[in-house]
Amino acid sequence: MIKKVLFDLDGTLIDSAHDLVQSANDLYVLHNYPLITFEEGREVASDGIKAYLNLRFDEEVDNYSALTNEFISIYKSNILNNPILFDGIYDLINLLDKNKIGWGVITNKHRCFVEMILPFINLDQRCEILICGDDGIAPKPSPAMLIAACESLKVKSNEVVYVGDAHKDISSSNTANIFAILACYGYLKKEDKIESWGADAIINHPSEIPALIKI
Repeated sequence: MIKKVLFDLDGTLIDSAHDLVQSANDLYVLHNYPLITFEEGREVASDGIKAYLNLRFDEEVDNYSALTNEFISIYKSNILNNPILFDGIYDLINLLDKNKIGWGVITNKHRCFVEMILPFINLDQRCEILICGDDGIAPKPSPAMLIAACESLKVKSNEVVYVGDAHKDISSSNTANIFAILACYGYLKKEDKIESWGADAIINHPSEIPALIKI
């Protein structure tokens, strides 16, 4: 019996690509680099700030620490422009709440960002657990955050599912012995070989999750 459903954030629970791509392009303008297209930026939206830096900068030449701080400052001013729940997520959360199945967010995103977004989309009071990438626990693909979540929620790994849109999400779940659901509506890249990732289930819409957890 599944007692908890845990979600990645970007590319799984919320579509934050517009704000991330805008922030990246704002940074590129400051450094006189050409802009990226939305499609280019969307593909790396689950991969963190460094992925955006790599599209225009060179880590061996440029100061990635300073650039990261610049990106963070810019993103904070853009973060609430367009963050939206993916289609079907709100209905899914309502169904989980109705069936008394707790849910939470396990993300590599920094807490300062997540704690801006969740209240904005009115989910902060409904989220049972939140673990972020800067909470002092090894981030995904390490299983540490998922293991910590299970311990905090007092559930066994076979009583939990994790939904994510990236290879690191599936790898983390597999190592933690948690049922891994790959969200293909998220930020997959054209070259991703998802069949080799080892997901226990692959979905194209959040509405497919209730059948997987038998509610």
